[in-house]
Amino acid sequence: MSKKFDLLAMVVLLSLCESSLARPLAMADQTATSSQGETITAAYFYLFDDGYDEAMSVQDSIPWKKINRLYIAFATVDDGNLTDKTTSDSPIDQTEQKIRNVVALCRQNNPDAEIFISSDFGDESVDDQYLNAAEDPQRFADSVVEYLNKYDLDGYDMDWETRQINDYAPELQTLLSTCYSTLKQAGMNPHGRPYKVSHTIWPGVHSPETVASLKDCIDNINLMTYGPGQDYDLEAYAESYHQAGFPYEKMIGGVESEFGYTENGGHDSQDSIQEKCDYAKDVNLGGMFSWRLDNDVRTTDGITESGPPTFQVSSWLYEEMIK
Repeated sequence: MSKKFDLLAMVVLLSLCESSLARPLAMADQTATSSQGETITAAYFYLFDDGYDEAMSVQDSIPWKKINRLYIAFATVDDGNLTDKTTSDSPIDQTEQKIRNVVALCRQNNPDAEIFISSDFGDESVDDQYLNAAEDPQRFADSVVEYLNKYDLDGYDMDWETRQINDYAPELQTLLSTCYSTLKQAGMNPHGRPYKVSHTIWPGVHSPETVASLKDCIDNINLMTYGPGQDYDLEAYAESYHQAGFPYEKMIGGVESEFGYTENGGHDSQDSIQEKCDYAKDVNLGGMFSWRLDNDVRTTDGITESGPPTFQVSSWLYEEMIK
């Protein structure tokens, strides 16, 4: 009888232990499958010039597996809503087809990559559209959710570039914070990931105070620290934003890949990319991105911008980020 009781007690005790351990183990498994702690290696893909067509001519060579986040450029803001951008060369049906084509190629070749849509920038008329949207931020945020669902996207990037951005900081914060809260309330997307919001930062124009004001209403900022020169120095600007209160881990540094880029020493070199990536790792930035994947070192003669992309810069960036 005593042995039977001891055996029964041991079984009960083991059952209780297994029950109490099961919950922490389940939580650990959920955290392990989350991508939130992953270092970001991203690229923009532009739709509205010959870079798109040239990239599609070598679509089997596009290095989708060398990025884990893609920004499609651009959508636009019109009448308080996020909507498709059109041009004389890309009417609404062509823009829609281009977006769906890029999404399909990325999903097919790298199912784990996040895909964002980026809204555009421009003259005062574009600023006015953002300001108009800020008058009813919930309507705008709802249109962002609808847009992401329409194209099977993971996030929204606001590329509102204007020299008056600090004057418009209250409207900027209102739009981003409303989008951020609305997307968080939407829960997981069909790929089992949380929807995200980012904002692209113009170094030397966005003040550190404006950047810091966004720290609680955004997942990431993308720093346009393009070129090997000192004008858009990644370390200098990242430090100024951090000192103002914006966390390193939400910053994504930028490199330039366009052969025809002439500012700040031209497109980034292998050395400048190594330097930027070393800094990013030293201070634990959220990651790095390149502008643009579709136009990545397009040159056939080493003098002019022409032909399909070589993907040289995106390859350099990938190699540095995986070290």
